[in-house]
Amino acid sequence: MMKIDARGLSCPEPLLMLKNGLKKNKENEEVELVLSCQNALENCTRYAEGQGYKVTLEKDGEDYKLLMKKD
Repeated sequence: MMKIDARGLSCPEPLLMLKNGLKKNKENEEVELVLSCQNALENCTRYAEGQGYKVTLEKDGEDYKLLMKKD
């Protein structure tokens, strides 16, 4: 599983980190993105779904964890 930690960062940094991570994800492995910014959560979810990933959201204290898997 690829893990991306974008806690404490605001948009567009988490989205750019996700874009770079998904480009490197040639094996279509599951991707975990941890964020703390509500706006980044919405933008990253929309982007991943647009790239064909199924997105599952988990709340972890103050953070959000997005689990993304290619359909």
